[in-house]
Amino acid sequence: MRAPLLVLALCATSVAAAACTANLDGGAGCPSLCPEESERFRDTTFEALEIDSSLAGYPALGLSNNLLLANRPDTLVTRAILRFDVLTTSFLPNGTGTLDSITTVDSVFLKLPLDSTGRRGGNPVTLEAYDVDTTASDTVPAVLRSLFRPDRRIGTLTLTPSSTGDTIRVPLSRTFMQARIAAKSRVRVGLRLTGSSGQLRLRAFTLGFGAPTLQFDPASDTTYRPITLTTQTTLSGAENEVNLAYSLYALTDIGSPPPGPNTLVVGGYPAYRTYMRFNVPRRISDSSTIVRADLLLTQQRSRFGNVRDSVAVFPLVPTATADVSDLRRILDLTAEGTLLGVDTTRFVPGDSGVRSLNVLGLARSWRLQAPTVPRGLALRIALEGAQPAELRFFSRTAAPALRPKLRITYLPKSEFVLP
Repeated sequence: MRAPLLVLALCATSVAAAACTANLDGGAGCPSLCPEESERFRDTTFEALEIDSSLAGYPALGLSNNLLLANRPDTLVTRAILRFDVLTTSFLPNGTGTLDSITTVDSVFLKLPLDSTGRRGGNPVTLEAYDVDTTASDTVPAVLRSLFRPDRRIGTLTLTPSSTGDTIRVPLSRTFMQARIAAKSRVRVGLRLTGSSGQLRLRAFTLGFGAPTLQFDPASDTTYRPITLTTQTTLSGAENEVNLAYSLYALTDIGSPPPGPNTLVVGGYPAYRTYMRFNVPRRISDSSTIVRADLLLTQQRSRFGNVRDSVAVFPLVPTATADVSDLRRILDLTAEGTLLGVDTTRFVPGDSGVRSLNVLGLARSWRLQAPTVPRGLALRIALEGAQPAELRFFSRTAAPALRPKLRITYLPKSEFVLP
């Protein structure tokens, strides 16, 4: 009997709610259910931010599925580092059970899977590969950049970015590879584009493993199978996540400018994320029915990167309690905003003016949120760290007319009781 009774109760609730919402101006039509002096919806727009900040350095090494290799001197110049610290030194010739040492190699290639949506450039460019192995501290960018010199070049490939497929094969020096195998050493390759302006978006990781591979034939005749190596490295005392991060990563020579005063940035290269904490009166957030909530941001025109391409902005909802004061840690402890119905929004970086983000789902969740969790929102860009695009907005320290605001429509709590 419980199920029918529950359905009946829900129906009765729905009928009562419909009776009250059918006429918001009065209760003459249903005096037993609605207050004689019905509350009206109220609209309010106010400066709700008590904290706002943009943090750089996203995504962290090893957390992006893509890597941007670019030579756009007026916008973005990057390099890529690939580490193959474990080399195969023996093989089984086809049709035999005898293990032979590798003494010669043939057809040495670096195989790079691409995201075809990230290609830019209609003129030929040169993809250069360098030996960047060193006994110096090769996690220091300045040390690595110094190794991109002619005597360390081990391969080149000329291509037109807009005409590439989903994979490119960069030929590498046979002599170089043979020497590394004979020495039981390692291979660390640096990549850059030179010549005309262009960019490629490499697929960096797939299912937790490096997507680029190093391939070679372990002999010069036909009694072999090609050997394929994936990126991997080992740093002294490092966790597995750190080793994965340094197996394949990017260096930035020219990136996006910093936010500057009175400015919040989402995206860029390296990418920024923006965090905002709201101070909303409890009479609105906890004791009212919110029917509309918009975050109003005044956009600044960006001059970095792909200014006319629309980009998606993803909302993130912080879950850390007030005991956590480090903003980067707060951003680490976020949930996808779509779980609360906060949708992705698209913007054009080169536009300006007031922009609206629908945060109704977020605002409605506040009344259910633990009081120890501050009410916040963070924003990140799509393809974070893999596209040269940024969005700029005025912060809470800008002129009053330009500051972020919340626009909320709500129905105040009614105090009536049934007779």
